[in-house]
Amino acid sequence: MMQPLHERWQQMSQRERSIVLVGGIVVGLSLLFVLVVDPLMAKLDRLERQAVRKQKDINELAQLTQQYATKLNRLTKAENRMPPPDSQFSLLTFMEEAATKAGVRDWITGMQPQVQSLSQGYQETAVDLRLEGVQLPELLALLVAIDQAPYDLQVRHLQIRPKFDNPIYLNTTVRVLSYAKG
Repeated sequence: MMQPLHERWQQMSQRERSIVLVGGIVVGLSLLFVLVVDPLMAKLDRLERQAVRKQKDINELAQLTQQYATKLNRLTKAENRMPPPDSQFSLLTFMEEAATKAGVRDWITGMQPQVQSLSQGYQETAVDLRLEGVQLPELLALLVAIDQAPYDLQVRHLQIRPKFDNPIYLNTTVRVLSYAKG
């Protein structure tokens, strides 16, 4: 098989040999590019895109780690301000004592407790307190007493309406929340 090709090469002129040689080099380089270089370049591009995507994932994971640590810290602080499970803290009793201390016990027309279990073993206790005919200084004293509670209490709803016949007196609804580990 090589013999006929060798004879044919010998019969070609110098110019034909140069053209065939240059064509062979071009075909060889083209095959080298198509079979070796181009797949390597495509793989390199794909790896660079993956590296960029992985770097974004790492940055996002670092942000999520920081957010998690912040929220865990907030949860720990909130749990430290909750009544311990073995304590005898009652939001209803505390609200009665705070109302007595603030001098608004006589204006209480309704006090309704509500207990609700939340996810993750927490319990929410709410007390809806209705006051009629209270004055602003006494109401503020009640709110200060709630704010200075030994545990974390939240005033979730506060509605104040002046009485129609005498605006010095107020009709008020206060919703106070307390959370505890259940």
